[in-house]
Amino acid sequence: MTYAAYFHGIDQTHHKVDLRKFLQLQGVQQRKISKILRVAFESRKEARVKTLEGKILHDAHLAEGGRTFLIVKCLVKGLTRGSSIDQIIKYFEEKIDGKFRCYLPETREIYSEKEAFAGDFFHELKKNF
Repeated sequence: MTYAAYFHGIDQTHHKVDLRKFLQLQGVQQRKISKILRVAFESRKEARVKTLEGKILHDAHLAEGGRTFLIVKCLVKGLTRGSSIDQIIKYFEEKIDGKFRCYLPETREIYSEKEAFAGDFFHELKKNF
């Protein structure tokens, strides 16, 4: 499932054909390609996950990067797209805060703490901006 980990969070509609071709060029069997793509797509934050591998990768995707990762990701993505700080805060509040959950009990607390830290940060930023 190493390939699925490389492709975690990938957008199914835009990249499926390219990924399939890439994996075929690597000599991966068709049956394995289908499983790799399924697990990679299950790793998306909003995915409805059915496989154990998908649950593991999904939760790893949410827990990745440590405590400050949600903050950094929101700021970098938002500023890169030309969003204002107010728009970035609103995006976090509407699209991220409380919207995702981990499947495995081992990762629930990790993500909860990470999300709470980001929530406190953006709340403070909003109050003092």
